[in-house]
Amino acid sequence: MSLLPPRHFRRDRRGNVAMMYALALPVLMFAIGLAIDFTHAAQVRTQLNAAADAAVLAALTPSMMQQSNTTAQTAATNMFNGQIAGITSLAAGDTSVTVTVVNPGGNTLVRNVTVAYSAQNTNIFASVLGAPTFALSGSSSASASTAANINFYLLLDNSPSMALPAYTGSDPTHPGITQMENLTAQQDSGVGCAFACHQALTGYGAGPAATGDTIGNPCAKTSGSTTTYTTPTLNSSNSGPGNSYCAASQGTQIDNYQVARNNNITLRLDELSSAVGTLMNAAYTAQTTSTQATPPKYQFAVFSMDSTYAIGLTELMGLTSSYVSGWSSASPNFQVMEMYDNNNDCGSSGSNPCANSGGVGDVETNYADSLGKINSGQSYSMPNPGNGTNVAGDTPQEVLFLVTDGVEDDINASCSQPLDGNRCQAPINTSLCTTIKSRGIRIAILYTDYYPVTADWWYNDWIAPFQSSIASNLESCASPGLFYDAGVDSSSLGSDLQTLFNLAVQTAHLTQ
Repeated sequence: MSLLPPRHFRRDRRGNVAMMYALALPVLMFAIGLAIDFTHAAQVRTQLNAAADAAVLAALTPSMMQQSNTTAQTAATNMFNGQIAGITSLAAGDTSVTVTVVNPGGNTLVRNVTVAYSAQNTNIFASVLGAPTFALSGSSSASASTAANINFYLLLDNSPSMALPAYTGSDPTHPGITQMENLTAQQDSGVGCAFACHQALTGYGAGPAATGDTIGNPCAKTSGSTTTYTTPTLNSSNSGPGNSYCAASQGTQIDNYQVARNNNITLRLDELSSAVGTLMNAAYTAQTTSTQATPPKYQFAVFSMDSTYAIGLTELMGLTSSYVSGWSSASPNFQVMEMYDNNNDCGSSGSNPCANSGGVGDVETNYADSLGKINSGQSYSMPNPGNGTNVAGDTPQEVLFLVTDGVEDDINASCSQPLDGNRCQAPINTSLCTTIKSRGIRIAILYTDYYPVTADWWYNDWIAPFQSSIASNLESCASPGLFYDAGVDSSSLGSDLQTLFNLAVQTAHLTQ
C-alpha cells in the first residue's frame, strides 16, 4: 500500500474543530466565570446603593429632623451597616461608609445628607486570574427641611380707598360702585362718591365750620322698616355753596359708611375680614396636619393701619396661638377708619382729636407711622427673629403680612407730589420696608389693586398719575418671592392670602 503524499495532509482538515475547541475552552470558561462574577458584583452594588438610600432617609425622618446632626449621622451609619450585614460576599474589613450631615448656610431647619461607601466583593472565577475581588463604590444624597415656627403680624389697610364696594370678575360693571354713587348723588359735583368714608361728625350741629360735614352726605329717615334717603336741602349760614345739611323733616344726616351698611353693600373691607378668617383656618389646618414629630408653632397678631380719626396703629388681636377663635372675636372691630370731618382742616390745638401740625384732617394711610410702630419698641412691636427651630433658646421667625392698595396718604413735607399743605398721596416709600427687612424680618405683601374710579375727580387728578408705580413699589417692598397681586377681584382675597401664607411657610428656610 502506497503512502499519501504530504500535500493531502495539508488539504484534509477533519479534527481541527475539536482541536480549536480544546484550545478555546479555558478562555470560554474564564469569560463565563468573569461574567458571573461581574453580574454578582452588579447585584451587590445594587444592594449597597439601596442601603445608602435607606441610610440617607434614616437621617431625614420627621423625628430625626428634631435631633442633632451627630445623632442623625450615627443613625445613618447604623442603618447602612445593618442593611449590608447579610451580604456574605463582601470582603471582611474592606467595606467603609462615610456619612456627611450639614446645614447649608448654617440654617438648622435644612439638612443635607450624603452617604458614600466603598467595598470589595469577593470573586469566584476571577481570583484564578489574580483578581480576588471587584472594587465597588457609590453614594446617595438627599435633603429635607422642617416647617419653621413663625409669628405672623398682619397689618391691614382700612383706609376709605379699601372701603370701595367689593368687585368680582363675574360682575364687570361693578354695580356696587354705581349704587354708592347714586345714593350720594349730591357729592363730588353731582357725580356721587363710591368710597364708603366713615366720618366722626355729620350734620349741622353747633356750627358747620367746627362740627359739621361739608360735602352733602345723604339724609336718612326711617319709618317702620323703611328708610328713605334724600339729598340735604338745608344750607349752612356760614359756609360756602354746596355745604348742605338735613332739615328736621329729612331725618338724620349719615356718612357714606352708614349708607353702605344700610343698603347691604359689601365692601372690600368685608371681603378682607372674611379672607383673614380663611387664612387663620388654613394656617391651623397646616399646623395640625403636619407630619413632623413636633409640628410647627404658628402665632398671629392683627393690626389695622390707623386708629379712630387719628394717625396711629390699632391692635385688633394680640399675638396668640388661638388665632382662629381670636379673629372670630376681633373681626367685628375691623372697620374703615374714621375721619374727623371730611375735607375740613383739623384745628392745630384744642380738643379736636385730629389736631396736627399740618392742619389737614383726612389723611388716612400713614405707612411711616404704622410700619414704624409695628417695627419699633412698643409693646406690640415685632422682636428680632430667630431660626424658628425647637432647639432650646431659639425663637420663632417673624413675618409681616401687609394687605393694602398701596397708596400713601399722610403729612409729609418731602412729598414728591404734595396736595394742600404738606398732605401727600404717593406710592409706598420702599425705604420703610428696607428698615424692617434689615432686621431679618420677612415682609409678605398682598396688593389689593387700587381700583381706578375714573368718575371721581380726585382719583383722576391725584392717583391716576402714579397708578402704574403702585404695584412695583409694593413688590420692591416685599421680600423675594413674597409679593402677590390680588387684582381688583375682591372675592378671591381668601385664597390669595392662603397662597401668600403657603409661600411664606415654604420659603422659611431661605431666610438665614
